[in-house]
Amino acid sequence: MRLLVLAFYLFCLVGCSEENPQPQEVLQLHQDEKVSVSLSPADAPVEEILNWTIELEEDWQIKQAEVTGVSMSMGTIPLLFKAMDGQPSFYSSEMVLGACSQPRMKWQLQLKLGHATEGEKLLLLPFYSSWPD
Repeated sequence: MRLLVLAFYLFCLVGCSEENPQPQEVLQLHQDEKVSVSLSPADAPVEEILNWTIELEEDWQIKQAEVTGVSMSMGTIPLLFKAMDGQPSFYSSEMVLGACSQPRMKWQLQLKLGHATEGEKLLLLPFYSSWPD
């Protein structure tokens, strides 16, 4: 009987909780007429999934993408971008940053793009991670 009362109590608590996820802020790291790069959530919390989005002008391709630590050596994190369904000029990737001793660490996305007639374009895009709340 006690288990039944406990189960009912827990069920009521779950039913009363409000889980309205707050919309995540997006950090716009780069935007010009050829490419747009953004990161979500904007504060880049460590040990949580981060979402990268890239929008490319027609005929541009992602040749290489990787994240490296600037404040301290954390190795290289390669990113694999995939085209988003139904949106051929939009690409996305997910990653997780490791925690280190600094609550606000500087990182850099190195993005190499290629175009058949315009050649290559290299973007070095710094951003900062944070410790989760």
